[in-house]
Amino acid sequence: MNDRLFQTLKIGEMRLPNRLIMPTIKLGYGTKGGEVTKRHISFYVRRVQGGVGLIVTEPMYISPNGKEIPTQLGIHDDGLKKGLQDLVEAVHEEGGRIMAHINHAGRAINPNLVPEGERVSASDVPCPANGVTPRPLSKEEIRSYVKLFAEAARRAKEVGFDAIEIPFSHGYLIHQFLSPHSNHRKDEYGGSFKNRLRFGREVIVAVRQQVGKGFPLIVRMNANDYVEGGLNLEDAIHLAQVLEEIGVDALSVTSGTMCESVPYCLYPMGTPKANLLPMAARIKAEVSIPVGVAGRIRTPKLARDALEQEQADFIGLGRPLLADPDFPLKAREGRDEEIMLCAACHQGCLAELRKGQGTSCMFNPMVGREGGIHLSPATIPRRVMVVGGGPGGMEVAIVAAQRGHRVKLYEKESSLGGQFLLAAQVPHKEEFADCIHAMKTQMERAGVEVYLNIPVTPEFIKGEDPEIVVLATGAVPIIPPFPGLEETQWMTAYELLAGKKEVKTKMAFIVGAGTTGLETAEYLALKGIQSTVVKRRPEVGGKLDLLARSMILKRLEKLGVEVYTGWEVVRFETDPSGKTTVVARAYPPQEGAKERRFPAETVIIAMGLRPVRELAEALRGRKGVYEIGDCIEPREALDAIREGFEVGLKI
Repeated sequence: MNDRLFQTLKIGEMRLPNRLIMPTIKLGYGTKGGEVTKRHISFYVRRVQGGVGLIVTEPMYISPNGKEIPTQLGIHDDGLKKGLQDLVEAVHEEGGRIMAHINHAGRAINPNLVPEGERVSASDVPCPANGVTPRPLSKEEIRSYVKLFAEAARRAKEVGFDAIEIPFSHGYLIHQFLSPHSNHRKDEYGGSFKNRLRFGREVIVAVRQQVGKGFPLIVRMNANDYVEGGLNLEDAIHLAQVLEEIGVDALSVTSGTMCESVPYCLYPMGTPKANLLPMAARIKAEVSIPVGVAGRIRTPKLARDALEQEQADFIGLGRPLLADPDFPLKAREGRDEEIMLCAACHQGCLAELRKGQGTSCMFNPMVGREGGIHLSPATIPRRVMVVGGGPGGMEVAIVAAQRGHRVKLYEKESSLGGQFLLAAQVPHKEEFADCIHAMKTQMERAGVEVYLNIPVTPEFIKGEDPEIVVLATGAVPIIPPFPGLEETQWMTAYELLAGKKEVKTKMAFIVGAGTTGLETAEYLALKGIQSTVVKRRPEVGGKLDLLARSMILKRLEKLGVEVYTGWEVVRFETDPSGKTTVVARAYPPQEGAKERRFPAETVIIAMGLRPVRELAEALRGRKGVYEIGDCIEPREALDAIREGFEVGLKI
């Protein structure tokens, strides 16, 4: 079969072995001075080993006042060249190619890293995402920033990078000049399209002078800003044509701004899948240079179809290569079903980066630790019993079996997946079902024996006589003893999402506005059932990343879901006709405050989970027992999978 994914592609003087690239992803593995670390090198080398045609570095800042994260890579000083050269050489030794992405964030910088007087942009238009109001660059300063880009490009070529990418996208500095939304200048750098492009054009010309003719120069550009007064697809087509005239060798299509339309930059759950493909196709039709595109193109089929339909010349796989660095190799070998597909959850990548931990991945605990962890064969194969078939239990079974242990996994339900099964029922989380499928496939290939519908007891364990027992028994819903609850028509959110119970009324009252409560409200709203959500504490969706929380709250508002905080449910009153009223009081308690009464037809409890500890307590003192995941303390799936992975390494 002539697979378009694995045809070569020429960009300038560079020939790629296939059409798959890894676009720029912030990693946060550097030093505070912007230096390359061994963590960077191991991360990128692993992706090369997985077969990707081109690596693009994380955004490397051309000046310290253009930083977004404290441990971002820099390319602003000659003193950084040695580390960058080590990175390039390591990639080349593995037969890979690597492109330097050089950038200045402008008003999208991290205000904790850049003093107020150094926050610059085209105009003094505030960035709503970070609260920064920048100062406009003077014409003299603009010339100095052009020089900064050129000097960064010089360093990139000197250390051996195969290509350079410059962002005219995502609301960063060049894009801030380009977009009429953020450029209100009255001089020759503002107003008309030609003037707004002037800064970007000067950067391209200066960079080309440094790197020479033929050296691959790629521009990342927006197909749509998704901002009122910003750039749209027709603007993008015109820009693409001009960039080709200027001498750019290829275009990489993306969207959104990091100030106003972050979801269309980062594409978390709830954003359209592969929606940039038709726009990339429009741009490709109007230029003769190669055009690439990224943005939730999460399967080999989607990528193949895009190439076959001439929507793009190359495909960007960013977070998909976090979840599975072997995506290209598996696709080449026809092993698509073994690929761990990214579910756009952002638990490990974006959320961990925000916490200062550096990028990781919920589905791949090796991310960011490639240089220090190896799945070495077990010295002595053991008989291992895993109790619980949720994500943590499946992960420990996979790793232990891959290392040579004889693993049996027992699950009391009729299906594997645990909390992932429930997540797959929630709107925009359907892709979690793919993760369950991939883990099942991995267990099968590793030789794990799986037994369903078996509740494990201490007596059962004694009869099986395993050498190692791993408890991944999970957690169960917390159900407070509310007065009058049993007289109402009620269920837990988990029973609802598992399909064990069904809401048959037109209204539901949800107690709890954590992640599960909010997702349950959206689940019901999309079925035409109106919900009221009440929580006593002020925060909602407390465990959700900031971006995910903002998105679900906006969706709930559009769906008409009412969310009340600062109210504590105290009792339920049901009259003889079966009509229920929820009685709540202000929280924290306020002297003289009146109770509030809410009508309720069906009550749904979503107040969190408590660990299932009975089996762990019964096995206390037994040697060779490990506990992972929610049975220790209810947390995120990322924690359960990571703990399962680490126990699998220890056994």
